[in-house]
Amino acid sequence: MGIKEQIESILLLGGDETKIKDLSKFFSVSIEKILEILEELKRDRFHTGINLEINEEIVYLITNPKCGEVINMYFKQEAKPKKLSNAALETLSIIAYRQPVTKSEIEAVRGVSTDRVMQTLEERKFVRICGKKASIGKPNLYEITDKFLGYLGVLSVEELPRYEEMKEKLNGTDENK
Repeated sequence: MGIKEQIESILLLGGDETKIKDLSKFFSVSIEKILEILEELKRDRFHTGINLEINEEIVYLITNPKCGEVINMYFKQEAKPKKLSNAALETLSIIAYRQPVTKSEIEAVRGVSTDRVMQTLEERKFVRICGKKASIGKPNLYEITDKFLGYLGVLSVEELPRYEEMKEKLNGTDENK
């Protein structure tokens, strides 16, 4: 059995507390090599019921967001998963296409405060803080997460439609019409 399968087994039992540096130390390989293996495992699991989430220095298994409805029906939960509001989708779009981005930059585009929306998106783990901007006040920089990409059914930001193409289609200036 290879290291990839061994890591997968550890993740199954490790919950959401498995640290990438601990895996590196345990297997005596570099963090870069562990990250390569994790990315490969993530791609392998993408179209299955169990996905891999890499969140800064930790890694864990999650259910595929596409299975949310059937999971809720099976376990007969009263609360259905909440759909994203238009404000949340707008905010996520801005972050996805401009990341890393500050909250004030998002608000400048949207024209309204994003306090509550950002709080909700962070709670749902669709966005995360990825650093600080080197400017006055050192505001947080935000980026979208793998969980949000999974919600959309894509592996990376590169798979999202190009902003310019979408803008042309919405404005009716698409030359392929």
